[in-house]
Amino acid sequence: MKTLKIVLAALLVACAVLLLVFSLQARDSLPGILDRMDPQQLADQDTQMKKARDRVDNALLEGDREKTLRSLDRYMEGFREQLTLDSQVQMDLFFFRNGPSMIALALFLLVVAGALVLAAFSRRAKVKKSALYLCLAAAVYAAVYILENTVGGNSMLMTVLKKGAIYALIAVSMNLLNGFTGLFSLGQAGFMLIGAYTYAIFTIETASRNQVYQYYGGGLVQFMLPPLVAIVLAGLAAAFFAFLIGLPVLRLKSDYLAIATLGFAEIIRAVFQYDGLGPITNGSNLLRKFTVFGTALYPFVVAGVCIALIALLIHSTYGRAFKAIRDDEIAAEAMGINLYRHKQMAFVISSFFAGVGGALLAMYQTTVQAAAFTSAMTYEILLIVVIGGMGSISGSVMASFLFVAASEWWLRFLDNKTVIGSFEVPLLRSGFRMVAFSVVIMLVVLFYRQGIMGDKELSLSRIARRLGRRKEGGSHD
Repeated sequence: MKTLKIVLAALLVACAVLLLVFSLQARDSLPGILDRMDPQQLADQDTQMKKARDRVDNALLEGDREKTLRSLDRYMEGFREQLTLDSQVQMDLFFFRNGPSMIALALFLLVVAGALVLAAFSRRAKVKKSALYLCLAAAVYAAVYILENTVGGNSMLMTVLKKGAIYALIAVSMNLLNGFTGLFSLGQAGFMLIGAYTYAIFTIETASRNQVYQYYGGGLVQFMLPPLVAIVLAGLAAAFFAFLIGLPVLRLKSDYLAIATLGFAEIIRAVFQYDGLGPITNGSNLLRKFTVFGTALYPFVVAGVCIALIALLIHSTYGRAFKAIRDDEIAAEAMGINLYRHKQMAFVISSFFAGVGGALLAMYQTTVQAAAFTSAMTYEILLIVVIGGMGSISGSVMASFLFVAASEWWLRFLDNKTVIGSFEVPLLRSGFRMVAFSVVIMLVVLFYRQGIMGDKELSLSRIARRLGRRKEGGSHD
């Protein structure tokens, strides 16, 4: 078995190296490919063909890959009979078109090969399990990158994936508070607002500040931070406000805590729109022209790292203390757990990651305005947590993608009038999508009272055991 893993790893490395070599060679090979496609230089004799070829060359010089591919497709479709498309040219075109996807696939194969080698030489079960999860994570990131380069970054699928990743982080951060610590907080939108504004304020280009802060003389902040630094700063700003608010609020319980945190979210939204803070927040005007992510991998990587940190926290001694407080405060205090300190810790940490999620949401939306961070946004996140399961990280992640896909993609057809022959389907009109979505949510809550996952986590070993039991049951039959 050990030899088989090593041989398989070697084959994967060889395939990865070949993919990398062909993909890297094809990156700058389009001019040569175009020459081989037109060996008789027919483009010099045909004006239309020459214009189409020049559009490809100009797009390539601009460095716009999507425009280059569109121009190349038009060139090939319009003059396919005049062009020479032998097998070598087609292979080079394939690697030029799919070079980024092939590089992502090659890196994934290298990760799998490394995991196989690690599993072959290590006898510890934890190491093998970690290698398996590393392969799954690499598969997810490679799939996202390949999809983005295949269907396009502006497609509805990628929109759902980007927003779903951001909502997954915010939902998990809220679950840390509501599901694992038992604190019913409704201030998530307020902390997201703080994170979004902090990120946007510190990443607006200096040359654009006069244009953005046109009513406030260019604003007070006249410098720009790197995006990752600004994201961390956004989380820290949200955590600082959470610490201040938690001093009086965390002594409240149940519904009183929810009302207090909801009040904070509404107050902070009004404060950020106050004209006196305009040189910093731009008042009620939009913040724009700040740094945004150019690939769907960015929110996936940031959200993945943050969710992994939350998972490590939950499985630590602090996480067990949070669960003890949730189950029975009196028993937890009797065991020596400082209730207030641990509640404050959970509140601050949850708010930090909500601030990071707000920064990612600002990057996704490309503009920030305080009026958008209403209590309805908090209710959406709470709904995701409830659907996924209070006390389940994987449930919150799955519910986030399902919620975004259902609300913004799968049910879109219900907003359009549908006519079959002369019969017009009733009710199908603008706004009916949300009615149907509400019914779906009600059905999910009725049939899954503890959510999709309850308080359990998605486990590969549990799935393997269930599959094993089904096979055994089938063999007995």
